[in-house]
Amino acid sequence: SRSNSMLKYLRSLIESYLFILIASLGIGIFLPQIQILSAWNTLFLQIIFFLSSLKLDIDQFAHHLKDWKTILVTAGFMLIVLPVLVRILLFPFGDLFAGPALALFLLAAMPAGMTAPLLVEIVGGKQAMALVITITTSLLAPFSIPLITLLSYRTSVHVDAFGMFQKLALVIFIPFIIAMLVKRLFPKKIAKIASHTKPISIFLLGLLIATAIAPYAERLQISFVSHPLTVLLLIALLFIFFAILHILGYNVIWWKSISDRQTITVCLTYMNFTLAIYLASRFFPDPTVVLTLILSIIPWAVMLPLWKKISAAK
Repeated sequence: SRSNSMLKYLRSLIESYLFILIASLGIGIFLPQIQILSAWNTLFLQIIFFLSSLKLDIDQFAHHLKDWKTILVTAGFMLIVLPVLVRILLFPFGDLFAGPALALFLLAAMPAGMTAPLLVEIVGGKQAMALVITITTSLLAPFSIPLITLLSYRTSVHVDAFGMFQKLALVIFIPFIIAMLVKRLFPKKIAKIASHTKPISIFLLGLLIATAIAPYAERLQISFVSHPLTVLLLIALLFIFFAILHILGYNVIWWKSISDRQTITVCLTYMNFTLAIYLASRFFPDPTVVLTLILSIIPWAVMLPLWKKISAAK
C-alpha cells in the first residue's frame, strides 16, 4: 500500500548516512540555536562509541594493537609526513591563498576523528583497527602538532595533552570497557541488537555535525552572501583536497588487505576537524583560515558514501 511504501521510504531516509549528514549541515547553518545541544556532545560521542564497541572483538583489537609496523607507518604518515607534504606543495602559492593553505596544513596535521570507528563500520572496514589508530594518533597529536607547526610556520601552538587524554578516557576507554562488560554479561541479547544500532549512531553523528557548524552559522551566511564565488572556490578546493586524502590513505599501507586499506583511508581522511577549528581560532587570526576549516565539514560529511561505492568496486 501507499502508506507502507511511504514508511519504507521514510525509514530508508532515516537510515541514510548521506541524508542525515546533509540535513545536519542545513540545520547547523539555518538553525544555529541547535548549538545549545553542544553541551551533550561528549555524551553523544560516548553513546556512538559504546554502540560501535558492542560490535568489536577484543581479540581483534589486541591483534591490531600488536601490529606495530602498521601503527608506526600510519601514525607517522598522518601526523608528520602528510602535513609536511601539504606545506611543501602549497608553499609556492602562499601569497595567493595563505589562509586556505594554512587551513589545509592544519587539517593534514590532525589525528583521526573520534567517530572513525563508526565511519569505518559504514564503509565495511575494521573497527578494531580504527580504534587503535584513533587512540594512537590522538595520544601523539599533542606533541606532533606543536612541533610540526613550529617547524612549518614558526608559530607556537599548544595542544592540551591532559585534556586530550581525558577526552579519550571519557569518549573511548570508558564506553569501550562498559561495552565489553555488557557483552560478557548478556552475549545473546547484545548479539541480537548490535547489528541494528547503526541508525542511532548516524543520527547522533548528525547532531554532532550540526552543533559543530552552528556557532559559525552567521559567519557562513554572511560569507555566502557577500563572497559567494570565494566560498564556492574554497569548497571546490576542499573537495579536491579530501579526494587526494582518500587516494593517499588507501595507498599508505599498500601491502595490507583491502579492508585494512579502507580503514586507514577513513582514519586519515576523516580527521578531528573540531580540533583544527579550535587551534585556528585561538592561534591564527586570519579569518579565511577558520572559514576554510568550517567549510571542510561539507566534504567531510558528504564524501563517505562516494568513497564507499568506489572502494567496494575495488
